[in-house]
Amino acid sequence: MKKIYLVLVVVLGLYSCKQDTEITDATNTSIELAAKNSSENVTLLRAWTSNGSSPVRRKYVRRFEVKVKNLAFQKEVAIHHATYAGNWVDIPLRYEQSIDNDEEIWVGEVEPDTEIYSDEFVIKYTVDGQTYWDNNNGDNYSMLVNIGAYLAPEIEISVDKYYTRFAGTYFNINVDARRNYGAVGAVEIVYSTDGWATTNRASLSYQRYFRVGYAHYIQSPNQFDIDKWETSVRFDPDISSVEYAVVYKVNGQEYWDNNYGKNYIINNSTY
Repeated sequence: MKKIYLVLVVVLGLYSCKQDTEITDATNTSIELAAKNSSENVTLLRAWTSNGSSPVRRKYVRRFEVKVKNLAFQKEVAIHHATYAGNWVDIPLRYEQSIDNDEEIWVGEVEPDTEIYSDEFVIKYTVDGQTYWDNNNGDNYSMLVNIGAYLAPEIEISVDKYYTRFAGTYFNINVDARRNYGAVGAVEIVYSTDGWATTNRASLSYQRYFRVGYAHYIQSPNQFDIDKWETSVRFDPDISSVEYAVVYKVNGQEYWDNNYGKNYIINNSTY
């Protein structure tokens, strides 16, 4: 009887140690990531969170846009994200485009049906046998589930390509802009349908509440002082594509998002 009792004690002790180790490892991972030095080789440009639920489906949306230096052809870019299960997982990003200074833009998104991702994440860039991090200068990034947009400090305005689209003969343009509490800003779209032989402008409207799902809204400004702006422009049915950029005018300054000098082009899929 004593032998059986001794075996049970050992087993329970090992189980307890295993559980404690798992919790400690998760905590240490968070501390370790926060302690890493952020690298100039990788930068989070934009992130988005929203609860896009409907009466028949729930989805917890997270989108990311990251800039990396092109250090080698083969590379992996990921969001290293904490989960409510207590571990960290990689959300892989995909290449989108090359820009000036031999840099690249990588993007990605996840839309799980359950709220599996907690608030904390960092950016992970693996290339040429090295791993570089953007961990928000040691603080890690943190976003709640229904916040809307985060923009890097150097970005004043950014086209939200997910909500910018053609709907029949209407072109809906959606923008995130940084709140300036010292002045009232204005946002415009500058566009052309004939290769910039002629140009037109249209003003966007400030969205105090922007709907992202059934009874779910993004509020402006959000926790990062980002506002939503939006408008719709009607085109003739024979217009197949629009080339455009957006400008944010505030406090005597102009800030542009023109897709790194290339302008944006959107095709009318109903054409």
